Amino acid sequence: MQAVIVGGGDPPSKKILDKYINEKSIIIAADGGANVLLNHEIHPNYLLGDFDSIDEKTYIEISNSSKTIRFPKEKDYTDSHIAFNKAVELGATEIIFLGCTGKRIDHFYANLCILNKGLKKSIDCRIIDEYNEIYLIDKPTNIFGKKGDIFSLFSYLEDTHDLTIEGVKYKLKNFELAQGNNLTVSNEFEEEKVSITFSKGCLIVVRIHKI
Repeated sequence: MQAVIVGGGDPPSKKILDKYINEKSIIIAADGGANVLLNHEIHPNYLLGDFDSIDEKTYIEISNSSKTIRFPKEKDYTDSHIAFNKAVELGATEIIFLGCTGKRIDHFYANLCILNKGLKKSIDCRIIDEYNEIYLIDKPTNIFGKKGDIFSLFSYLEDTHDLTIEGVKYKLKNFELAQGNNLTVSNEFEEEKVSITFSKGCLIVVRIHKI
């Protein structure tokens, strides 16, 4: 089951919403994300959060058609994390985070940490905006695209051992990618399939959308 969480960061465009939301999606508005959805005449299945970032008119309209759960402002989780927990509770196997990047770098990093929680539960979690697609991998993976597509890799929380990247402009073989090493920024597809293998570690994958 796919869940789409819409947060209160930089608002996703209609094009992005149409691409990732379908009739089978469970749509969860994390507080201010409800403003974006209603602007595009989309009613979420759930509205969650402390509602400090939602217009009163939006709240009234959406609460009439959505399951609404209010949390106190002083709480242990961000609104996005609360939405993630609901998606997990509902049995989501794929979670797309929209409206979860923007000016608040602290909230973006918190959302990145949520991706790690999804990874540990074997849930496919991705943060997507107009320019980027971000996810984590902890095992060898193939990614697919077109020649010239750009992507970056970063070690997350630990060093990555024996990293080998094939099918790219800048190949690597059995490289130890330490945390903080930016050698693997802005690589390019040379083939439609790129192979990323490593023996131990966790990687942030950032796919760049062509503008």
